[in-house]
Amino acid sequence: MRMKKKYRVLSILIITGLTAGAIFSITNMNSKTPALKVQNNTETPGIVTLKLFTALADRENGQGKIEQQIIDAYLKEHRNVKIEVEALQDEPYKSKVKIYATSNALPDIIQSWGQTSFIKPLIDAGLLAKLNESDYTSYHFVSGSLDGFKQHGELYGLPRNTDFFVMYYNQKILADTGIPVPGTTQEWFKASKMLREKGINPITTNAVEGWSLPIWFEYIAQRHTGDFSKIDEVLAGKATFTGNEQFLAAAKELQRFQKEKTLADGFLTADYGAARNLFGQGKAAFFLMGSWESSLATDENFSEEFRNNVAAAPYPASDRGKLTDVAAWFGGGYSISAHSKNKEEAVQFLKYFYDPENWAKLIWQSGAGIPAQKFDQYLTGAENKLQKGLVDIFSSISTSSGTPLQDQGSNEFKNKVMEAHQSLMDGRCTPAEFLKKLDEAAKLNQ
Repeated sequence: MRMKKKYRVLSILIITGLTAGAIFSITNMNSKTPALKVQNNTETPGIVTLKLFTALADRENGQGKIEQQIIDAYLKEHRNVKIEVEALQDEPYKSKVKIYATSNALPDIIQSWGQTSFIKPLIDAGLLAKLNESDYTSYHFVSGSLDGFKQHGELYGLPRNTDFFVMYYNQKILADTGIPVPGTTQEWFKASKMLREKGINPITTNAVEGWSLPIWFEYIAQRHTGDFSKIDEVLAGKATFTGNEQFLAAAKELQRFQKEKTLADGFLTADYGAARNLFGQGKAAFFLMGSWESSLATDENFSEEFRNNVAAAPYPASDRGKLTDVAAWFGGGYSISAHSKNKEEAVQFLKYFYDPENWAKLIWQSGAGIPAQKFDQYLTGAENKLQKGLVDIFSSISTSSGTPLQDQGSNEFKNKVMEAHQSLMDGRCTPAEFLKKLDEAAKLNQ
């Protein structure tokens, strides 16, 4: 079941904080991150080693930097603890975690996603430890954010982020070419055509990895149907993709992005890093990606000119889908291995990590993302333009998609959904055949 308006809770908190806290500054934040909350600690004899496996591969920027900062602070306060970090990009991470699971050798703490396709097999196999939800009542997790990490009322993980898909754009490229920020899908196609004529890549995203394409289709389908829940009806066996003219129109529109070359050259082979770098180096005007990329404005791997000109806007609207209808969900977090020999220490680390003065404060004030915890008390008035834009989008949400299409079922279902989208985008199947592939995948969950 999708979460339609649970995001309004945090939106109200954000708006309250903005009113009380002063108007956002247009100046970019200093790259230094705020200090961590210091806790008293009593050392115990012996060394406890925790293995932490994460998909935050970049340890020098963004969320990976904050994750490592909290780990380092924890180790300084807990001299008897050693934390060994293994970090891979999303898709290599997911492949290796399957290997760990198959051999019943999950690291003590793993990054997990509160989505059926990822967490359910691990829970069903008895590989994840149950967490005591009452331990986190004072951590101010947003209403609904824990739901994806639960099964039969038991909690098996904690979310890090509030995620939503947006259209990042380079203000300078648009200004130099005289192109306004697209407010509708038709304006976006027109803008892309103009960019192509000037030799500029219009849109970049990580098509080769597959997972971003179904989120994109969620948007396009909603812009044709006016309702995110239409996909839910199919997945629940109450309807089908085939035979629905609105879904067919949506499939044609998604393929149109490929046929009219609105996507960057080589997009079908671009992984996450390649797509992000193409945009960050000023070689593409738009980047379709999640709100976790707020660190684009502070990543010193990119030029100051780019950092000053990166901005975010809602996915373009249509006559049926509004700018305030947003593909949004609660993102990756952490779970503990049920077979960890140091389970108590792993739990203590997660309590430390999620102390609001640590993750929620640091991730927001560093400009690296939006936490899945209340954070209005950490607004400083010195937030950069990109943060302000993302908060504006989030605060305006009227309906949301909840968990993305491909994550609402088994791993086999997810793979078939992603493969169907890749087939559509590289021309191996027609829009009608694409819908048939989605229906075949949906049957796996019914």
